[in-house]
This record gives sequence, structure tokens and C-alpha cells, in this order.
Amino acid sequence: MRRSYPSVLFFSIAMLAVACGIPEDKHNAVLRDLQGCKTTLAATKNSLTTAEGERNQLKSKLTALSADRDALAKRYGATKKEIEELRKARAAAEARSQVFRDLMKRLQDMISAGKLKVEIRKGRMIVKLDDKILFDPAKTKLKEAGKEALKQLAAVLKDISKRDFLVAGHTDNVPIKTRKYPSNWDLSAARAVEVVKFLQNEGVDPRHLGAAGFSEHDPVGDNSAEEGRRTNRRIEIVLMPNIEELPKIDL
Repeated sequence: MRRSYPSVLFFSIAMLAVACGIPEDKHNAVLRDLQGCKTTLAATKNSLTTAEGERNQLKSKLTALSADRDALAKRYGATKKEIEELRKARAAAEARSQVFRDLMKRLQDMISAGKLKVEIRKGRMIVKLDDKILFDPAKTKLKEAGKEALKQLAAVLKDISKRDFLVAGHTDNVPIKTRKYPSNWDLSAARAVEVVKFLQNEGVDPRHLGAAGFSEHDPVGDNSAEEGRRTNRRIEIVLMPNIEELPKIDL
């Protein structure tokens, strides 16, 4: 039968002790010391195994923390960019609000006189004039009162820099059918063109003017009632947004 190395060692030491005449108590003390060394060696081996496992766990945690750090750094960069974009958007919104406040201030006399209204609709600044002050029914020739109102308005618009203006004609839903204007489309567009030409003659840069007819298809009032139809018959001057105010699109 093959013996283990420690057993052979103890046996050899015991035989050597007997052969050398070593007292039994010293012999037993040596054996106990050897046994203690064996136990300590086994405990040390277990400790090393445990430490190796802990080291591997710490290594895994360090790898995970490194990945988290990289993700946080990337997120920080994205958040910083978002904050900067929000800051720019806020500055642009404040600039638009300032234009609106300035416009309201300069047109206050006309607003108080009931010649026009200034409002925000569909995210745009709009100067609205009732067609009653501008045109006779089913006509496109400007009335004298309408010309006076547009002169005052042109004096303000031509001082607003870097801004395009869309003159929009609107009607109610009552059909018109004449030789000159076979539909409300024709009437609304013709009235818008008439206003554009007048504003140009009053000094508004034609490169910043446009005309459009919406017929009855963009109502602001109820067409089932006379009061609603009256509010729908109107000319609007829309202050178009600058390209710099539009959000950037990444393609």
C-alpha cells in the first residue's frame, strides 16, 4: 500500500528518533509541530484560493465600473449638448417674444382704434385686418380707409429686419361665382395680391413679401352664424419665422 508523503515523513522521523535515541516527549513535540505546519499550510492554501476568487470578483466589478464610467461620460456629453440646444431655443423664443412686444407697442394706436388685431396663432405672429375696412363685398379694390390702415402698417413692417411676410386672404363659406372671381379661392388670392402690391408701393421690400389665398378653409369663426362668417372674412399678414429659429435636423 502506497503511503502519502506526510505519513512517510512522520514515519521516517519516528524511525530516526528511535534510532537516534531521542526522548519520546521531544519526539511527540516535533510531531505536533509538523502537524501544526501541515494545518497552517492547508489553511494558507484555502486562504489563497479564497483571495484568488475575491480578486477575480473585484476584477469583474472593476470592468463593470469602467463600462459605467464610459457610459456616464457619453451621457454627460449628450446632456451638455442638449442643455446648449435648449439654451439656444430659449434665446430664439425670447427674441421672437421681443419682436412681438415691439410690434404690439408700435401698432397700439391702430389696435385701440379697432383697425387691426395682433395675435399668436399656429405658433406664428399674425396681424389681422377685417375685410370690412379693406374691401367692399366681392371686390378687390382697396377702400380709402383700408389704404390708410395699410400705410400705417407698412411703416412698421419695413423696419422689421430679416423677416418675411405672407399676406393671406380668407373668405367665409358663402360661395362666390362671378365672371372675374369664379370661386372663393380666386377672390381670397386676388385680395392678398392687392395688399402685397400696396405694401410694396409703401416701401416694404418685395423680396420679403408673399401672397396666398386660403378661401374658406382656414376659419377662425363659426361659419354657421353671421358673426362667425364676418370674422372669417379677413386679411392676415403672417410674420414668417427666420430659418435660424427653426430646429436643426440631423440627416
